[in-house]
Amino acid sequence: MDKGKDTRSRAGAEFFLQPGSAPQRQHEALRAYLVEGHSAKQVAERFGYSPATLYVLAREMRAGRLRFFEPLKPGPKRAPKREAARQRVIELRKQNYSVYDIQEILRAEDCTLSHVLIHQILREEGFAKLPRRREDERPTVIRPEVAEVADVRQLDWEDFENFETEGSALFVFVPLLVEWGLDRWVQQARLPGSKMIPALQSVLSMLALKLVGTERLSHVMDVCFDPGFALFAGINVLPKTTAISTYSYRVTREMTSSLLESYTKTLKRLGLTPGQSFNLDFHAIPHRGQEAVLEKHYVSKRSRRDQAVLAFLVQDNDSRVLCYANATVRKDRAAEEILEFVEFWERTRGIPPPHLVFDSQLTTYAVLERLCARSILFITRRRRGPALMRQLQELPAAAWKKMRLHGVSRRYRNVRYTEMPVVLRGLTGPLRQIAVCDLGHEEPTLFLTNDVDIKAVDLVERYAHRMLIENSIAENIDFFHLDALSSAIAIQVDLDLMLTLVANGLYRQLARQLKGFEAVQPKQVFRRFLNTPARVCVSKREVHVSIRRCAHHPLLLASGCLEATPKVPWWEGRRLHLEIR
Repeated sequence: MDKGKDTRSRAGAEFFLQPGSAPQRQHEALRAYLVEGHSAKQVAERFGYSPATLYVLAREMRAGRLRFFEPLKPGPKRAPKREAARQRVIELRKQNYSVYDIQEILRAEDCTLSHVLIHQILREEGFAKLPRRREDERPTVIRPEVAEVADVRQLDWEDFENFETEGSALFVFVPLLVEWGLDRWVQQARLPGSKMIPALQSVLSMLALKLVGTERLSHVMDVCFDPGFALFAGINVLPKTTAISTYSYRVTREMTSSLLESYTKTLKRLGLTPGQSFNLDFHAIPHRGQEAVLEKHYVSKRSRRDQAVLAFLVQDNDSRVLCYANATVRKDRAAEEILEFVEFWERTRGIPPPHLVFDSQLTTYAVLERLCARSILFITRRRRGPALMRQLQELPAAAWKKMRLHGVSRRYRNVRYTEMPVVLRGLTGPLRQIAVCDLGHEEPTLFLTNDVDIKAVDLVERYAHRMLIENSIAENIDFFHLDALSSAIAIQVDLDLMLTLVANGLYRQLARQLKGFEAVQPKQVFRRFLNTPARVCVSKREVHVSIRRCAHHPLLLASGCLEATPKVPWWEGRRLHLEIR
């Protein structure tokens, strides 16, 4: 090499100087040893081998047992399957069969070709696309039966005289819906409707899918031929996917807020929300499409940040009923959503919520200051910083006290804690900080509260109950399919979340009347008591529903849930009679 030439490595030299795979590293090492004449010791140090290993590699290469470059195996020059079917495809096209018709005919002849391959053959042979054909010009094929168009004006009560239905669960909830006054909620909220599908029928149709655990909006086609679902909603047949999806996007946040106020007031009237303490949490409802105008949030189920709709949920700690929700939260306003709930609760109940429990990531210190200014008690967790952890580690052993947890069912009952006042940035007054060890984490768990009267053991046990809202969210994901949004988010999420709250409240009220099942999940209530067929007989004055007996129905009879005989407004005043046969 000329000494005058620039010996610096050119762009791309790192591919040879820093081999990325074992065969390439062996190749470069042997090249340096055999071709460039470097010593075995120098080459071994450079490529991370021992001299003995380098000698073995050289011996294996000379014996022909070491190969670095596998020869490329060229692909087939011809497509035998396509060539064999070419003449048959041409013959069928001359008979004016479409690409998909040809595909079906060839499949029946045990020749499977994709529609792309068939189209490629026709294009190579110079065939143009077929003009659009009339329906009578198309081949006769067996298609799914098309259900009637949903139109309340076509409702004929004589069609419901006597039939079997798989939706017996819906009729069990009818007395509760009449007691709640769902028809008045819809009227007060001024929900949109049409002459064909009024607002109440639209809401009942969507609620029916929630109450039976239907996974997706498109699955309404699975039940649209069941007259029991249509009778529950007071319409000739349930609206189809497109109708429900289109309707949901006509519902505004103001309308949903009106439904939420009516729902909350009803829960208070029925004693389902004592309102002494609340669990608050966020839940990211993931979007499964590729293109969406959505912000990114952390989705715990996927363990990553992804496009999602951020939903804010509040649960009454005593009754476990979800009593507030908002799916229109923006990321830049998420920290203040807790104040929106406070305003809502004060507007509907006349007093602010007395006690709140939430995670550290729910809000900011500035919002905590505003809660303190309004004398609203709260319990939250503090994030563990390195400096704070060092400060706790330097505490003497005498600063830690022992405590035994009683009010929660958990593995780690015997714990140690220490308490101290802290002043946080943005807060004018001190807060109580309680650090707890031995809760199953390597580092202490830090709790913050402005409640000066609560005992340390009661605080830890109360925060443990906050897990109930995470369990409740899991229930709604599991049975009401809160996360089951299609790729295009076919239903407006805020309305879907509101219907989830209503369904959750209905199941909670029903479970409260079932002895021994007061705290079970909606999925268990449905499986043990409601997932059974029924015989329905309709007359001019009543709707008689005979539910097929199952093992747990004696508890349902003893609860008195089947004794109510309400006049149902959307059934033209007909009374409901329930029995078990």
